[in-house]
Amino acid sequence: MSFDTKLLADLMACKPVSSQPENVNRASAILNQKLTAAGLHCTMENCGDYQVLFASTTPGKEPDVLLNAHIDVVPATDDLFTLKIDGDIARGRGVGDCLGNAVSIAQILINLKNQASVGAIFSCDEEIGGATTAAMVKLGYRARRLAIVIDGPTHALAIAQKGIIIIRLRARGAGGHASAPWACDNPIEKLLDGYAKLKSAWPEVSADDQWHDTMAPCQIQAGFADNQIPEQAEMILNIRYTQEENFATITHLVENLTGLETEVLRTCKPLYTDENAPAIQALLAAMRQAFPDKDIAVRRMNGATDARHMGAFGVPVAIIGTPGGSVHSDLEWADLDGIDKYTNMLTDFIRDSTNLG
Repeated sequence: MSFDTKLLADLMACKPVSSQPENVNRASAILNQKLTAAGLHCTMENCGDYQVLFASTTPGKEPDVLLNAHIDVVPATDDLFTLKIDGDIARGRGVGDCLGNAVSIAQILINLKNQASVGAIFSCDEEIGGATTAAMVKLGYRARRLAIVIDGPTHALAIAQKGIIIIRLRARGAGGHASAPWACDNPIEKLLDGYAKLKSAWPEVSADDQWHDTMAPCQIQAGFADNQIPEQAEMILNIRYTQEENFATITHLVENLTGLETEVLRTCKPLYTDENAPAIQALLAAMRQAFPDKDIAVRRMNGATDARHMGAFGVPVAIIGTPGGSVHSDLEWADLDGIDKYTNMLTDFIRDSTNLG
C-alpha cells in the first residue's frame, strides 16, 4: 500500500472544522507545501476567510481534467482528530469525508506531473455550502474537458444531484400566560397547522423510488418559558429538488399552502450530466475494469457536493467516492487500500486523455 498516511495524519491534526477557517487554512498550507515541493503549479486564493489551494500539472486555471475534494470536516471530539490505523482501515474525523480523498488527489497530481493536464481545487467549506468552490469558479478555475468530484458514492458514478432550498417559516401571534390560552393567539399552533397543510399536499417519497422532490422540517424555535405562550414561532425546512424549473413552483407552494411568512435562506441548483457523454462512459469503463467484482452503476444523489458549483463549466461532471463509511459519526472509517486502487485507476484514466471526447 502506497497511501500517504503521514499526510492524512497531518491534515487531521489541523482539526479543520468548517467553522474554524484558521484550522482549515493550516491544512491548505500543508497541501500547498507538499505539492509545491513536488514541482506542481500551486496557487493559494483568498476566498473570504479561507485560503483555497489550486494545484495543477500545468500552468493556468483551466486544466483538461479538474479534480475536487474538500478539506473541511464536521465537528468532533479531540481524540477523533488523531489518525488510527488497523491494517488497511483508517479511523477518525475526515478519513472518509473528505481528507482521505484529498490525499488521493494530491498523489494523482504527483503521479501525472509532465504526463497529463490535470488540476485540483481543494475546497474549504463544503460542509457548510461550498462558497469557496463557487468563489474559485468565479475566479476562472474550471475544467476544459471533465470535472471529477471525489465526494460521492463508492463503486458507483453519480451524474446528478438534487438542489437545495432552505426555507424559514414564521408564524406571529399574541402571547401571554399559558393558563389563559383563550386570551392568546398562539403562533405555535399556527406554525404546526401551516406545516400540516404543506405536509399533506407533498407527495410521499419511498426508499425504493427516491429521485423526487423531498421536504423535511429540521429546526423549530419558539418560546422562552414553559408557562408563556410566545409571540412568534419558526421552523426551518430543508427541501431537495430534482429540476431547476421546479424552484419557483416549490417556493410558491410553501407560501400559499402554509399561509405563513416565508424566507428563502439558502439555495443551490440541481446538477445533471448526460450519462452518455464520452468522458462519462470512458470513466465508467475504467471503473468497471479496475473493479471487476463490483457492480459499478450510474446513480443520482439526494445529497449535494461541490459539484453544485460546476454546472457552468459546460463539460461533464462526475461524482465518485472511495471505500469508507459512517461519515460524520464517531465511527468514521476509510479503506486505505481501496483509496489506493482509486488513485491508481484515476491516474491511468487521466493519463489516457484521448478517452475524454
